[in-house]
Amino acid sequence: MRGLRAAGWRAVGWRAVAFGCILLSAGVAQAQQIHQERGVDARVDYGSLTKIGPWDDRNYELTQDDLAILPEDEHRLTDPVPAFFRVGIRKHWREKRGRELKIYPRSALQSFRLMFGGYLIEGKLYRKVTREDGRFRIILEDGVTQEDFDTHAGKAFAGEVRVTSPEGAAESAIKINPVNPNLVIAGSNGPGGGQKMHWSDDAGATWTEVDLPLGGTCCDPTIDFKSDGSLAHTSTLGDCGFGGCSIWTYRSSDNGQTWTDLENETPGDTRRELTSAGDSDKEFIHSDKFATSPHRDNVYLTWHDGNVMQFARTTDDGNNWSIQTFSSDPQGIGSDITTDKDGDVYYFWPSLEGATGSRIVLKKSTDGGATFGTGVTTVASLNDEFDFAIPVMETRLVFIYVSADTDYSDGPFGNSIYAAWTDTTAPESGIPANNHARIQVGYSRDGGDTWKTSTPHSIADQEEVDRFHQWLAVDEGGNVHVVFYDTSQDPTRQSVDFYHTVSEDGAVTWSPPERLTTVSSGNPDDSFEWGDYNGLDVVMGQALAVYTDNRSETTRGGDSLDIYAIGKEVGDVFTGIFADSFETGDTSRWSETIQ
Repeated sequence: MRGLRAAGWRAVGWRAVAFGCILLSAGVAQAQQIHQERGVDARVDYGSLTKIGPWDDRNYELTQDDLAILPEDEHRLTDPVPAFFRVGIRKHWREKRGRELKIYPRSALQSFRLMFGGYLIEGKLYRKVTREDGRFRIILEDGVTQEDFDTHAGKAFAGEVRVTSPEGAAESAIKINPVNPNLVIAGSNGPGGGQKMHWSDDAGATWTEVDLPLGGTCCDPTIDFKSDGSLAHTSTLGDCGFGGCSIWTYRSSDNGQTWTDLENETPGDTRRELTSAGDSDKEFIHSDKFATSPHRDNVYLTWHDGNVMQFARTTDDGNNWSIQTFSSDPQGIGSDITTDKDGDVYYFWPSLEGATGSRIVLKKSTDGGATFGTGVTTVASLNDEFDFAIPVMETRLVFIYVSADTDYSDGPFGNSIYAAWTDTTAPESGIPANNHARIQVGYSRDGGDTWKTSTPHSIADQEEVDRFHQWLAVDEGGNVHVVFYDTSQDPTRQSVDFYHTVSEDGAVTWSPPERLTTVSSGNPDDSFEWGDYNGLDVVMGQALAVYTDNRSETTRGGDSLDIYAIGKEVGDVFTGIFADSFETGDTSRWSETIQ
C-alpha cells in the first residue's frame, strides 16, 4: 500500500499503530469548527456530515454527487468513521460486489485508522471520539501532526523474520488479534524441549518468547482469540510418554505475554487438562468470532485419541470444557474446525480407511457444538492415506491434514466454507521420487452439503514440482489465501520455498503463486524435517504466515531449523477505494474516483 499525500491527505499502510476500542474520554468533546467555504461543492452542507460520522477535514473533498451514494438512513449507522470514508466504502462495494451495502464491516474503523491515522482536524490527527445529541464529536486532545505520526508509527512489517532462537524449532501456528493487527501470537515446537509461545506487538516485526506455565508441555501449538481480542486461547500436548500425550489448554489476557489467566477462575491452576488417557494427538482450536453468531465466543477443540476423533467445546472462555467422542465415524488424524455466520460448526478430517478409500470428511453441528448429526459428508476422495514420502521429505514424510475457514463477508461468496489439504497426484509409490505432492481446496456454497474442488497452483508441472504443508485463511473481503511449501526453485526437488496464492472468486480460480522467501531451504538433516504443518492468518489486509525454515544463516553453516514469520500486505475490502491515488500519489481527482 503506497502512501497518499496531497491537500492534507495521507493513507497509512500496515504500520505499528496501537488500536483498541473508541475511547470515551473524560476530556471535553468540543464542537469542530467546520468552514463551509473550504468545501469543493457549495451545494453540500458540510456541517451536517457530523450527523453521519465524526468530522474529518478530508470531507471537504466530497461533492453532492459523492454523497448521493449514501442512503437516506445513513445516520442510523453509528460506526465512528467519517463521511468521506463511508462514501469510498460504498462505492467500492457497489463496484466490486454488485450490490448495496446494508451495514459496514466490523473492520471499517480499523481500516480507516490504518489508512489515514485518525481524524484530520486543522492539520492534526485525533483518535478519540464520542457521540452526543445525535452527532459525533472529536475529543480535541492528544492530537499529533502527520510528521509525528509517521515517526512513531514505524514501518510496515514485510518480508522474513526469524521468530525462534536458538535453532531447533519446527511446526508453528499463528493468530492475529482480531481488533488490532499489531498484536500477534505464535507457537512452535521448540526450540529445546516443550512448546514455546511467542508474542509480538509490532505486527510480527519482532518477537518475544515465553513458556507455558507448570511445564511438561510437548508440541502441536494452536491458537485463537476471542472476538473482541481480549482473550487468547492455546492448547498443547503434555505429559507425553510411552503411552502418548494428554491435551492441555491455557488462556491469556495480555495478548500472549503470559498464560496464567485461568488462575482468575481457579487460583493456582493455570491450565485445563482435558484428557489424561495418554493417547491424544494433533489438536486444533477455533473460536467463533462472527458478530451475530448465536454461539459467538464459543471455543472448539479437535484432536484424536488413538485415531478416534474427539471434539470439545467451552462456552465460558475456556474455564470448563465438555467432550464428545465420535467412535462410530471414520477414524482419522489431522482435523480442523470452522464456523459459519449462523454459528454452525464444520468439523473436518482426513479419514483412515485404507489407501484406496481415504477421503476428506465433514461432520456438522447446527447447535453450537452441543450435538452433531449422524454420519459424515464426503468432501473429496484422497489418493493417499495419512502421509507419503517425496524427495525433500523422505524421513518424516508429508502429512495429510485439513485447514479450514469461512467467508464472513457480505460478498457474492459470503458464508462459503473452505477446506484445504495436501495429497499425492496418484496412488503412492514406495519410491519418494515417484510421488508428487499437490494442494487441493474444497469449497461449499450450501452449508457443506455439496463440494467442489480446485487446485491453487499450476497442474502443468505437478510431475516436476511438489507443493505441500498448506494453510488456508479467508480475509474480511472474502478473498481466500493459501500458503504452502513449493520445490519449483530446485529441479531436484530437494529444497523448498514458501509461496502464497489468493482467489477472489470463491476458490474457483487462483492467482499465480508468489514466492515469499528470498532464500531456499535445503532438505533438513534431521528426523523431524519440516514438521507436520505451517500457519497463516489474515486480519484487515495484514497476512502473517509462520513456517519451518532451514536456510544457512551467516553465523552458522549447514542445517539451521528455525521458525520464520513472513508478513505481506494483501489488501482487504477497502484497499481498492483509493487505488488510483495509491498508484499515482495524486488526489486531485479523488472526488471523481468515488462518484
